[in-house]
Amino acid sequence: MTAQLLGQHLGASRCAYAHVEADQDHFELFGDYNDGVPSIVGRYAFSDFGTVVRDLMRADRVYINHDVDHDPRTAGSDLSAYRATRIQSVVCVPLHRDGRFVAGMAVHQAQPRTWQEQEIRLVQSVVARCWESLERLRAEGALRDANQRLSLALAAGNLGDWSWDAATDQMTLSDVAARLYGLAPGSSWTRSAMRRLLHRDDREPARLAALWAAQTGGLYDIEYRVPRPDGQRWVAVQGKPTFARDGTLTGMIGVVRDITERRAADERARNETQMLELLNQTGAALAAELDIDTLLQRVTDAATQLTQARFGAFFYNGTDEQGEAYLLYALSGAPQAAFERFGHPRPTALFGPTFKGGPLIRSDDITQDPRYGQWGPHHGMPPGHLPVRSYLAVAVSSRTGEVFGGLFFGHPDVGVFDERAERLAMGIAGQAGIAIDNARLYADVQRASALKDEFLATLSHELRTPLSAILGWVHILRRKYPTPDADLRKGIDVIERNARAQTQLIEDLLDMSRITSGKLELQMQPLDPRAFVEAAVETIRPTAQVKGVGLQCVLDAAAGRVAGDPVRLQQVVWNLLSNAVKFTPRGGAVQVRMALVDGSIEIGVSDTGIGIRPELLSLIFDRFRQGDGSITRRFGGLGLGLAIVRQLVELHGGTVHARSAGEGAGSDFLVRLPAQTVSGAAVDLAHTVPTAASAELAGLRVLVVDDEADARELLQLLLTDYGAQVLLADGAEAALQAIAEQRPDVLVSDIGMPGVDGYELLRRARAQGAALPAIALTAFASADDRVRALRAGYRAHVAKPVEPAEIVATIVSAVGR
Repeated sequence: MTAQLLGQHLGASRCAYAHVEADQDHFELFGDYNDGVPSIVGRYAFSDFGTVVRDLMRADRVYINHDVDHDPRTAGSDLSAYRATRIQSVVCVPLHRDGRFVAGMAVHQAQPRTWQEQEIRLVQSVVARCWESLERLRAEGALRDANQRLSLALAAGNLGDWSWDAATDQMTLSDVAARLYGLAPGSSWTRSAMRRLLHRDDREPARLAALWAAQTGGLYDIEYRVPRPDGQRWVAVQGKPTFARDGTLTGMIGVVRDITERRAADERARNETQMLELLNQTGAALAAELDIDTLLQRVTDAATQLTQARFGAFFYNGTDEQGEAYLLYALSGAPQAAFERFGHPRPTALFGPTFKGGPLIRSDDITQDPRYGQWGPHHGMPPGHLPVRSYLAVAVSSRTGEVFGGLFFGHPDVGVFDERAERLAMGIAGQAGIAIDNARLYADVQRASALKDEFLATLSHELRTPLSAILGWVHILRRKYPTPDADLRKGIDVIERNARAQTQLIEDLLDMSRITSGKLELQMQPLDPRAFVEAAVETIRPTAQVKGVGLQCVLDAAAGRVAGDPVRLQQVVWNLLSNAVKFTPRGGAVQVRMALVDGSIEIGVSDTGIGIRPELLSLIFDRFRQGDGSITRRFGGLGLGLAIVRQLVELHGGTVHARSAGEGAGSDFLVRLPAQTVSGAAVDLAHTVPTAASAELAGLRVLVVDDEADARELLQLLLTDYGAQVLLADGAEAALQAIAEQRPDVLVSDIGMPGVDGYELLRRARAQGAALPAIALTAFASADDRVRALRAGYRAHVAKPVEPAEIVATIVSAVGR
């Protein structure tokens, strides 16, 4: 309408009002007045009409062009936009607000026209008034929309709105708000009168909350109870105070909603949470207990306390000669003597079902319960019995349904137990059944573990003995035939390679056994950690190169020394590096670092591989765990590597931890070892490296005792080769006779011999007065076997299959040469 009036007044071809976009170039015409020219409603850019008009608009200056064909600013330039819109002359007036070009008014003429000053001022006046009118209309529309949205939101949220006039104390309530307070819609109430509708205990807190909001301008936010004829309701009220320009309080506006169901749900949730916390605490305590007696007492005590019973008892499921007695196993809240005069529970309709695994039984007053009182001779409770009125009983069963017994609870008052007590009793009974199952399973597992360890030790012994002969003969053949032909050399190589492979398999098998027993043999000595770290790195480097994984080593040369077994510590680093390379894809990187930190040698292995899920970080060092089954299938392995790492590190007095931000984020393993040294005396004789000088046994008489003829013959050939005079015995009796008659210089004896074993042989030899040094050469190769041999008096313990240089060096060390 404004554009039409202005256009007609000026006799213009077109008049249009434009909304300018944020780039202050593009604009949109939503309507225009036209006389003899087409409408140009749509979206345009000022720059399409030349940069002059765009720059003038941005500078808040009027653009006047009397004739685009003769105006030097447009003549000769691209006039396609003017031609398309039928503009020959134009006045364009910008409107700026807050320093920005936001709107404009344009008057067009299809012919050349000389615009007069008063015409231009008129356009400027109209554009300002047009902006104000449009803004007012937009504000009114926005207010209507906001009110509509508010009404919809209040209705959707079942919210009532209210207002309070501070001058009159009058409350204005919407229909929804009135109903929440139990009032008729449209009724008139003052705030003071409405306060009396609140629960007595909530009136003062509500008054103080409103006073605080009025004084501070803060939010009035409170929940309170409203007693109504149809029952009490909880409501939540929020409001905001309003003020005059001089700061005087004028009133308050706000909303109210019914939260009765939410409060009831919160209360139920709190009760459930409390109950679950109690059950979790009880379950954790029961899960950690593997002694049945202690377990059942804890179950009874916990259940008695949680159900708020005065007395509680656990009866095992058993019968006497008459078939109606149950064994009292645990009692809480009363001494055992309290039950002695009255015998055990009888298989009545009340007690019997519990021992058969029946459903939970609850009685508000057992003395009036026909399930109990109808049975003689004790109709009701007998005189002097524990004063039980309220009664609760629940069966305790295994996973397979076996009924272990029942939990029984009593209280001298009537109606003490409710549904919550039922749920707690059932929860604890379930936990108790699982805990009893676990205790039994633990005992079974312990027995099975012992049998497995015994089997592995026996299997290892039986495998080591023939391998010792095979490798020994390989050594003899190499010495006898230093330049064999090609076929013989190849045969010896194949035999040795496969025998050593079998030996390594045995070592792996024994490592598994040592892990399950928690014992690993260590040969401690002072070490520069760089040595075993670099050795592990060089061992894994070819694998990393083949896979295309970068391998970086950052070692602090001044870190210091550690006390440790170099082979085992290299195994630790190698295992970590092997895992890192295995689980890092091609193009990834693995880094090993070592430094002295807070008195500890820290060795870290990090990678950019597949990472570890957070829930698996606490499990990956467990035996036979490798993240999950899918990892094992994709990458192979038994999942023993990290378990071995942890055992070895802890035996060295250190710790190992794993970190990962999750799947795909790589992982970081950190080993900490105490920085210290040990004396050279700690090195085991069995691992002393022989030298050329020490490998001479000339003149020594060595007594070899073994029930295996192949083993005796092998040692005779080996030791004779080094110049020893070898005496042979196939058992303890022959050995004792040889010691007494031939006075050997050193004894080399097997341990696992039939009849009299190596331990008893040495004891008898010492009893005869023989003081010769003794060496145990045996297929029993565990750390326990070594300790036992040393405690029995053997100077050293050497495991089969034996390396010739090792047994020679051990003999030399034993006799002190």
